[in-house]
Amino acid sequence: MTVIDKRPLRGSSGAACAGLPRCAVVVVNYGSHALLERNLVPLHLEEPELDVVVVDNFTTHDEQRAVRRLGEQYGWTVVAETENRGFGAGVNRGAYEAFSRGAKQVLMLNPDAAISRASLARLREEATADPWRLVAPTIRTPEGRTWFAGSVVDLATGAVRRGDPSGPQETRWLSGACLLVSRTLWELVGGFDERYFLYWEDIDLSYRVQQAGGRLEVVGDAVATHDQGGTQHTRTARAKSDAYYYYMVRGRLLFCRTHLPTIQRMRWQVTAPRYAWGVVLHGGRRQLLHSVNPVLSAARGVRDGVLSPGKRRNASTGGGSRPKPLVVLQSVPRPLPTTNPYNVMLADALAAHPAIDLRMFSWREALLHRHDVFHAHWPESLVVRRDLPKTVLRRLLFGALLVKWRLVGTAVVRTVHNVEGPSGISRFEQWMLADLERRTTGRITLNPFTRVGSDHPVQLVVHGHYRPWFAGFPEPEIVRGRLAFFGMIRRYKGVDTLVEAFRASDRADLTLSVAGKPSSRSLADDLVRTADGDRRITISFDFLDTAALVAHVGRAELVVLPHTEMHNSGSAIAALSLDRPVLMQDNVVNRWLRDEVGPGWVQLYDGDLTSDALSGAIDALRAAPPRARPDLTLRDWTRVADLHADLYRAAQRDRRADAVARDASRDAR
Repeated sequence: MTVIDKRPLRGSSGAACAGLPRCAVVVVNYGSHALLERNLVPLHLEEPELDVVVVDNFTTHDEQRAVRRLGEQYGWTVVAETENRGFGAGVNRGAYEAFSRGAKQVLMLNPDAAISRASLARLREEATADPWRLVAPTIRTPEGRTWFAGSVVDLATGAVRRGDPSGPQETRWLSGACLLVSRTLWELVGGFDERYFLYWEDIDLSYRVQQAGGRLEVVGDAVATHDQGGTQHTRTARAKSDAYYYYMVRGRLLFCRTHLPTIQRMRWQVTAPRYAWGVVLHGGRRQLLHSVNPVLSAARGVRDGVLSPGKRRNASTGGGSRPKPLVVLQSVPRPLPTTNPYNVMLADALAAHPAIDLRMFSWREALLHRHDVFHAHWPESLVVRRDLPKTVLRRLLFGALLVKWRLVGTAVVRTVHNVEGPSGISRFEQWMLADLERRTTGRITLNPFTRVGSDHPVQLVVHGHYRPWFAGFPEPEIVRGRLAFFGMIRRYKGVDTLVEAFRASDRADLTLSVAGKPSSRSLADDLVRTADGDRRITISFDFLDTAALVAHVGRAELVVLPHTEMHNSGSAIAALSLDRPVLMQDNVVNRWLRDEVGPGWVQLYDGDLTSDALSGAIDALRAAPPRARPDLTLRDWTRVADLHADLYRAAQRDRRADAVARDASRDAR
């Protein structure tokens, strides 16, 4: 999956939506960018502060470029998929993108549907009054006829009709053409079931909402317009496509196998041929004079619906039909006691994923075994050593790896930990890393502001939290007035600036504790001189094991991370995992983190770090302390592993596509 031009949610400041939670519109596009211009742009112009997420299920490169241009023109977030994963999967992906950056509500909107700002505000009001309520507008055709105002499905027979329930076996459902849901309810039910691919996924969602204790409501004075069939794609002039016949029939049987007891399921299956024939007639009898494909498609829907698995398994949660696991080689070796916990927890999460056969790096493993994917974190470590003989050996080994990967078809994935490339390396080493970069067909970014110029899949995977790593260690008492810094002490991290700013403060109620291993003896000496005997400052130049880190950070009232070029900070996530507030420089990445974790946990200062900034942060924290733990839901390691698995598959597909393109180009010559 490729995520393009992702922007932070901006909320809504218009009068019609004042005081309401943040809301994002999620649209799944499939070859219909013209409909986005016709239906989505007017809503954007009417409510420009509303964020829009468009998930493009791949049709053609030209279509995807057109969607990207719309995103750039109007400031939308565009999630460009490398394949068509279906409507439910597309909405799930778009909702994840919206919720991960601050939205509290999501409006699902078909490309061929339109809604006004005022009607959207009414939906938002109802969902705000009751977050357990799934709400939809009255949906009309362009001619003004009512297309949807609520429907029911008879659980005894599988019949679907308009109106309200009139019997004990009937249950309501709302159309996914225009549907608003709160984050609370969405995460409770787990979003759409991606097995449906197309049709019946909204009935399934409505059923699960009610089973979980939620409610469904059609808001009568909110109106949307739906150009029914505007996104139907067919190669013929028929009214309906083969996909319509297949998925409409299959979805009904999938629903009954998932939710109903055996007796009811058998009734649905017995009536499946009659239902399938009724679906075929939606396209008219005359079409059968030209083709029997509608009947064949519906028949396949009956067959596959009867044989479909009855347990819900979403691709986004590690399920679905499970092909042979991908053999993935990480660029980092087996963990040591001093290994960054991020690498350890990532390896544990990936090793536990059913779609991944994980291998850790050694030259023996890399050269003698076959791998589907090589995942590079800091690739320069594979070619650069401190002494010349080892560097020459690394160059030879790495060159052999590049040749091997080309021969066996290994895809390369890279996590973009830093925006800038490594410095202080030779031209030959730069050339080798550039060759690896050219072979890379998948990239992982740790925040939505990393700009990666690539036609290959790019996946946002936020830095996982450290709560599992710190579990079991005793939580120390907070020392009032204690400021702390921890981690590797390097020049760019601005620890000297922190010490200078603290020394300039005359507050006797504050102390500063710095702990971490310095990158050089000269840097350590400079810090000692800067502290200049200030008894409020303690500096420990030792590596912190986990127990020492928990004790050091846990006693701090405020953790200060004065990096001036912060792009990703594992230290900030570690502090928040221990429920300790952090102070960082104000930039777009840190504001994004502040909005994600909740009020009070991330304090920001503008410009250079000063004594006033330190005092102001501690005073602000005391005046308005956080009311709840930092929200790190999106940094769960299971989710992190799922997203890695998705990207590995996409990168492998792109690697194969590149190989085919190269072969075709060579044959043409």
